[in-house]
Amino acid sequence: MKNRILLIASLSIFVLACTGEPNFSFTPEIGFSNIQVVTTSSPDILGNVTKRDSVIISIDFKDGDGDLGFSEEDYKALVKRTGDSIKTIDVNILVAKNGKYTKSNPVEKIGGNLKGFRFKQGTKAGAIEGIIDYSTNFGYTNFDKIPGLTGKSDTVKFTVQIMDRALNKSNITETSPIVLYKR
Repeated sequence: MKNRILLIASLSIFVLACTGEPNFSFTPEIGFSNIQVVTTSSPDILGNVTKRDSVIISIDFKDGDGDLGFSEEDYKALVKRTGDSIKTIDVNILVAKNGKYTKSNPVEKIGGNLKGFRFKQGTKAGAIEGIIDYSTNFGYTNFDKIPGLTGKSDTVKFTVQIMDRALNKSNITETSPIVLYKR
């Protein structure tokens, strides 16, 4: 019995030693994993109950040098270097009308920043992979701020693109369609 455990442990170490670090591109690569809608109700400031759809988009990612995510200092340096505030996760909404999807330009842009944390600590380059969960909310009372939405069973999908600290932009991935504002 002891020999079997030793043999299995030795084989495991051998297999692990033979599998080196993955060889991913230094430009992030992403793919659509999952999307879900969670509808909630809560009171507003005046005590009126309001509904909203929380959309959670899960994106698979791979990055060869591990420079995803921005600490506060990284982001401040990026803004100083480029002279502008930059979205490091770019999310666009596509609204279905008569079977065709059209990009909408909401009053309040969606997307944002992978700011406040780094996916990999330190300065040593190395491959990373995982899943990013991005969430955004759609209120049942302010759908009119997103062109194309009616507030009644609207079919939408999203495109997502991310950027790393070297300003490399990933490919664009697209979610499957979902329905917002099911009343």
